[in-house]
Amino acid sequence: MKTNSLRAQMLTLSVSTVLITALTILSAFWWTTSNYTQQQVRVHIDSALKVFNQFLESRQQQLFISAEVLTSDFGFKQAVASRDNATITSALLNHGQRINADLMLLIDLEGDIVASSDETGAPGTPFNHPLLIQKTLDAGGATSFVQLGDTVFQIILLPVKAPLTIAIAGIGFRLDLSVVQHLRNLSGLNVTLISTGQGIPVTISTLAPETQPSALKSPSEVARAALLPFHQQQHFSSHKLNLESHNDSSVDVVLTEHLDEAYADFNRLGWNILTISGVTIILAILGSLLFSRGMTRPLNTLVALAEKFAKGQYIKVHTPSSVTREIGTLMNAFSKMGSEIEKREQHITYQAMHDPLTGLLNRATMLERINLLTNETGAPFVLIACNIVGFRIINDNFGPTTGDFCLRAVAQRMTHFGEKHPLLAARVSGDEFLIAISHHAEYSEQLSHALMEHLSSPMTYGEIIFTLNFRFGISRFPDDGNNASVLSRRTSIALDAARKEQVSLRHYKEGEDDAHLLRLKTISNLKQALNSDDGQLFMFYQPKKNLVTGRIEKLEALIRWIHPQEGFIAPDYFVELAEQSGQIDQLTDWVISQVLKQLAQWQQSGLSIQVAINISAHDLERESLLNNVTHQLSDLGLPHHSVSFELTERDMMQNADLAIELMGRFKKQGFSLSVDDYGIGYSSLSKLKQMPVNELKIDKSFVLQLDQSESDQIIVQSTIDLAHSFNLKVIAEGVENQATQEVLKSMGCDYIQGYYLAKPMAAADVAQWISNHEKSISTLSA
Repeated sequence: MKTNSLRAQMLTLSVSTVLITALTILSAFWWTTSNYTQQQVRVHIDSALKVFNQFLESRQQQLFISAEVLTSDFGFKQAVASRDNATITSALLNHGQRINADLMLLIDLEGDIVASSDETGAPGTPFNHPLLIQKTLDAGGATSFVQLGDTVFQIILLPVKAPLTIAIAGIGFRLDLSVVQHLRNLSGLNVTLISTGQGIPVTISTLAPETQPSALKSPSEVARAALLPFHQQQHFSSHKLNLESHNDSSVDVVLTEHLDEAYADFNRLGWNILTISGVTIILAILGSLLFSRGMTRPLNTLVALAEKFAKGQYIKVHTPSSVTREIGTLMNAFSKMGSEIEKREQHITYQAMHDPLTGLLNRATMLERINLLTNETGAPFVLIACNIVGFRIINDNFGPTTGDFCLRAVAQRMTHFGEKHPLLAARVSGDEFLIAISHHAEYSEQLSHALMEHLSSPMTYGEIIFTLNFRFGISRFPDDGNNASVLSRRTSIALDAARKEQVSLRHYKEGEDDAHLLRLKTISNLKQALNSDDGQLFMFYQPKKNLVTGRIEKLEALIRWIHPQEGFIAPDYFVELAEQSGQIDQLTDWVISQVLKQLAQWQQSGLSIQVAINISAHDLERESLLNNVTHQLSDLGLPHHSVSFELTERDMMQNADLAIELMGRFKKQGFSLSVDDYGIGYSSLSKLKQMPVNELKIDKSFVLQLDQSESDQIIVQSTIDLAHSFNLKVIAEGVENQATQEVLKSMGCDYIQGYYLAKPMAAADVAQWISNHEKSISTLSA
């Protein structure tokens, strides 16, 4: 019988129910019995301890009275003072006989025994309990348990005074088997006396010798597990009481209770419960087998039907008349379920493989089909990445409904084109499609142009006539790759190149993939460098000189990157990648943080200077940027005018109205703003007039040959005059010789920047360079 069959499960349920009930009853009885046993053991031991303590206190009181009588006797004190040993011995023996004492002692102040009634304490031998003697002298008396030879005594020591202490008298009762048995009779528990004094261990016990080792090591608490059936039981419960402990000797009493009687009733009831449970289990097995046999046969038929469904065989099943009504209903439901599952499976499969808007294949399915083409047929084909030029404008101006119509129309035209030229088409993103067309090598160019012409024909939506333009990025199998991943990547590279070059059709060129992978690697390395901040990225600073005063009043912050493996990476390259990959925000924040910290260090060292930071139009749109900068300035104690921001003319003109609004926020906070690379962005003079900027920075393309080019001189002079008419300062970058500097100075330019003045330098070199420059100015003035 299989363990997971219905019959087995019904049998398991019946047997489990009986077992659980039996175990519950047994557990409840075990819990109650264990609690009761533990409580009774504690009560017995506590009572025995009280009896034992009372017995010892009684004997101690008797010893104290007897010792006090002895030490107060004038004749005894006189004999002690005169060292009359015969009289002392006689007095000790007589007094001991009157009180039935087992030990009478006299000890001198040096700790030696003067006289003793017991042979274990011969005169002249030391009484090896110095702490007890000292306690007697300090406290005027002491009681203890001591071992003399192989005998244990309960003893009391009192000083003999005349009037000063001249000796110590001791009286003791022997603790032997008769005492231990007496204590057992009083307490009802076995008593064991253990002494380890003088290197001679003494054990006096009412326990049988063979049970002593296990009984004396038993815990005081009764473990619950000891009461479990078939478990090794705990036969004794012992409690240890320390009577005396000095250095390497101790006297202990162990009270032991025998637990066998506590187990007898529980074991008897446990076996009764197990016997009843066994009989009930046998009856449950028989009943379960009879009941399950009538149910499993029709269910096996349903199992076979379900297995066919699992294999995709959604067949209609005939319901036998012999089955019960409920089973028949279940089999009909199974058959209907198979039909519904088949329909939904077909629908889900289609949705998983196709784009829901256009009905074309989706990206994942397209790549699978391309891999089939490359692995199985091996026939050449072209893979085209196609996107609609300006689709976002259509979507924004005419709404998403019109945009969806255009996408569906493009998909239909691709399908129609495929009727003459077998192809696979997929929509892989918003307005981007992927098309694979089988071809002969000499026919691919004409086929691509034919497809573009077919897609670009006018289309009508309502009263609107659209003529869509497309860009194609093309790769070829097997020339440009041998699998879907490589071909699709290289097709995307070709499409990106088509966008940048503003061409409608672009083939992948050998080596472009390496450049693409390098860009991806650089983007990843830049992210790691920003997150780790391990010194790969750092700042350089290039001075700007005031042409009127000759002094250095400003610096431009320039980021540098030296990768541990790749070496120096050009800023223009990785900054553009940061903008494309969405890391420009993190990069700008890092630059600002580094520059402001450096400004604070310079300010503390006495150098007050303004630093320009380059930002993009995207940075301006971030509301958090302005708050971030102002908070850092406040935390570092820096004025707002210590920082200026440079924004390229091209960035400003992308959305001039928005740029004016955003720059106005920075201007209100007291920041200086500069138009960078002025002259190459086709600024509108009306917009320039409205720009809340403080400076124009003439692009270096007009400055590099300024001393030789009349046309550049005309442009630069007019730019300076225009800026001054708007009350703007002018900075010329790219000054590389003295002649250019003199020309700019004669034109009225305010500041210059370039290699002629200084190359970008590390922050650690700035202060010294400025100091040297100031000295040179002073020298020239003198």
